[in-house]
Amino acid sequence: MLSTSSGSLQHAYRLLLENKRLLPNPSQLALVDRLSKIQDGFGPDSRTPPTGLYIHGSVGTGKSYIASLFTSTLPSHISRRRAHFHEFMPDVHSRLHQARSSSSRYDSADPLPIIGRQIHAESRVLCFDEFQVTDIADAMILQRLMGSFWAAGGVMVATSNRAPEKLYEDGLNRDLFLPFIAMLKQRCETWPLGGAKDYRLLKSEGQTQKVFFTDPAEFQSTFEAATGGQQLIAHEIPVMMGRKLVVAAMQTDEDSLTVSSTVAQLCEGKLGAADYHALCRKAKVIYLEGLRRFRLFELDFVRRFITLIDLAYESGTKVIISSDVTIDEAFVEIIEAEEQRAKRKQGGLQMSVKKGGGSSSSMMSTFVSGDTEWSATGLEGASLATGGAGETDVGFAIGRAISRLHEMGSPIYGQV
Repeated sequence: MLSTSSGSLQHAYRLLLENKRLLPNPSQLALVDRLSKIQDGFGPDSRTPPTGLYIHGSVGTGKSYIASLFTSTLPSHISRRRAHFHEFMPDVHSRLHQARSSSSRYDSADPLPIIGRQIHAESRVLCFDEFQVTDIADAMILQRLMGSFWAAGGVMVATSNRAPEKLYEDGLNRDLFLPFIAMLKQRCETWPLGGAKDYRLLKSEGQTQKVFFTDPAEFQSTFEAATGGQQLIAHEIPVMMGRKLVVAAMQTDEDSLTVSSTVAQLCEGKLGAADYHALCRKAKVIYLEGLRRFRLFELDFVRRFITLIDLAYESGTKVIISSDVTIDEAFVEIIEAEEQRAKRKQGGLQMSVKKGGGSSSSMMSTFVSGDTEWSATGLEGASLATGGAGETDVGFAIGRAISRLHEMGSPIYGQV
């Protein structure tokens, strides 16, 4: 039974149960109680910030849902930012780019601690959805960035499919990332969320809106019904740093679009998290054609598709897909390879490089130490997703993407 000592988070959770928006779940209830204590830690008599929380568990156990509820019920005087981790890191890289372009402002100082304090000034609480690290450039900046945020009094709540010890597993130069894991565990309590049932699949049982089609004619009929047969026109969506994304779309109201595109256009090119974030902030619905079976050598393609689904889910954007195969069949080759990789894996293997990588990352090259710059992989011509952490996280991400696509068909999708 829910605690009757009313906190705003507990009250909101109780209402969701009473309205049958959620099913009773002891693991979720325990998490709600723990997050309520964090909210209580921001009281007027509190001299130190409360300890944060790092929540990890299987897909569909309610981590993201409860974390969103926590953020939305924080006291009004507490500044907060709720973001998918894929959305947050491009923003950090953009700030780094601006810092480098304004050398007189930063002189020779490391800009990352300054940026960390700026982020704290904007948001005392950071709530990350799907915290994961697959990029060496991101891995190397987190300790200095988040260390500064925490030192300024910031609090982090994060959800992930991985325990802290498994972050950036098999990543290049992972030993340099280990101090961040230690810092994370000091600043955030680790909270494994139990439960094997995927609540998204339970919620979608009996739903009436279909969002995944293997019949092109049925997909087209749904699309024409939604658009009223109107012709879509090219829309420019601002991304960041002066870039724009052009999509075929119809204005559905003053602030949102219905977009039509293909998997090839959005996921096989050079788009990334910043593009998908900008797209999903504007698009209420995305009609996506051309999904097919992913090939083993297309892990970059797979990761872009998953990132699109993640950021759509975070924004409450519905993605309606036309595919040559079922959703499970689309990923079968990748899943089989992941299972084989797990069987072959031997302990103690680590990848590392010294110097000489290119200049790519989740957005751009990033300072690691001194004047040294690193690429996303540290290896010339190597893809981020062809080994190391980029590969080992794919198995987790596929299950999450499938689960979230199921939820997009729910009549209450996008509502907290």
